[in-house]
Amino acid sequence: MKYMSGSATALWKSLLSLPEKKNSVSEGGSSTSQQRLGAWRFVAGQLALTGLNALTGFMLVRGLGKSDYAVYSLVFSLLAIAVNASNMGLTSAVLGIGGRVWPDGVALRAVLNSAQWLRNCIGFWLSTPFAVYCLWQFPRIGLGMAETTALTALVLIAAWVQMQANFYAIALQLGQLVGLLLRNELLAAGLKMSGVLVLLWVGTPLWVIVGWIVLCLGLIYIWHTQASRPLLATHPHKEAAYLREMRHLARANAVRTLYWSFEGQITILLCAWFSSAEQLAEIGALGRLGVLFGIFHAFVANYTLPDLAKARTGQRVMRQALRTLGAALLLISPVLVWAAWHPLSLLWILGEQYSGLSEHLLTFLMASATGQLAAVVYQMCTARAWLALNRFYVPLALPFQVFLIYALDLSHIENVIFFSWANNGFFLLFNAAMFALSWRRERWE
Repeated sequence: MKYMSGSATALWKSLLSLPEKKNSVSEGGSSTSQQRLGAWRFVAGQLALTGLNALTGFMLVRGLGKSDYAVYSLVFSLLAIAVNASNMGLTSAVLGIGGRVWPDGVALRAVLNSAQWLRNCIGFWLSTPFAVYCLWQFPRIGLGMAETTALTALVLIAAWVQMQANFYAIALQLGQLVGLLLRNELLAAGLKMSGVLVLLWVGTPLWVIVGWIVLCLGLIYIWHTQASRPLLATHPHKEAAYLREMRHLARANAVRTLYWSFEGQITILLCAWFSSAEQLAEIGALGRLGVLFGIFHAFVANYTLPDLAKARTGQRVMRQALRTLGAALLLISPVLVWAAWHPLSLLWILGEQYSGLSEHLLTFLMASATGQLAAVVYQMCTARAWLALNRFYVPLALPFQVFLIYALDLSHIENVIFFSWANNGFFLLFNAAMFALSWRRERWE
């Protein structure tokens, strides 16, 4: 599940950009070998983490009825929105400022204190409208007031815990303790899967299952906090200079952060607003199959993006960009061929209650694949620091999305899938244009 592995994925990307330390020729070779070995171990750990979370997700799809899975999908979409909306760029600020003050434990502790205080302020102001929305939305898909209240409280608690855990994860990254970070997440993922298996077997209410997952998030937070203690001094105060910088960043990112928080979960939200709980469950279940595309992200990050970032000539940059896209297409294609050739065997993963979705499977996966390719092209732009044109995306995309919502009857699942495909296609075209224009404007050596 994304919210469980997102921090480790972000740290892996930044780990790739760390400079190599070379004291001599022999030491440099040894250091490089050790870095490569550590990188492969991290990739293996990431694959194991992805596998555990995927198994847990498929267990939930098969073990919950459609009405319960609709609620589950909405709960964790709302959790993702709450975490991202209350972030406002603070994790990037902690990483950037923390890197400047490292290894000063007192200063790093002050950075965390400042970020936590500001995040709590942002979360406080966002919590009331967010809770009101949850209290309105959950009854619309069939929940009683007791379950609605319990799930709303769990989402708010989980959002706070997740953000705090992310701050301490950055401290572990700066201290080059990424192995501890991954170990903590693997342990939590194993506990989560075991607990979900038992709870599904016993037949507990959905809010208990959600509570168990939130408890596992809490364990990650506790373990990250304990692991980062050797890196942080005891210092209870905030720092005014850090707060000013973080406030400036939060204000500058506020509108875009709110937009991307909702945009990332737009398909689930559209089903919740315009469709039935059954179709919400079906879209959520089909989304689980997106994990089959996830494996190529580690490949792209490890093999192609670093070379793209280091390329110095226009011809080499374009060659590396085409190589990156080719690798992505090569790794995406088998899933699409599988869906076209034998959709029922792929739907078997989701369980018998979703076997009737064979006519929508290929189009949904093609929409998801388009989104994956758009993300790859965006990562290519990021690798070259070609993001100046990105400020035009929201003003262009928002009217297009409003038009689609107005023009399509979103009570039908095929129209929801078409919206997702068109939205991802727009993102892909924009990122491709941003890369191409930036490539043409670059002053090459």
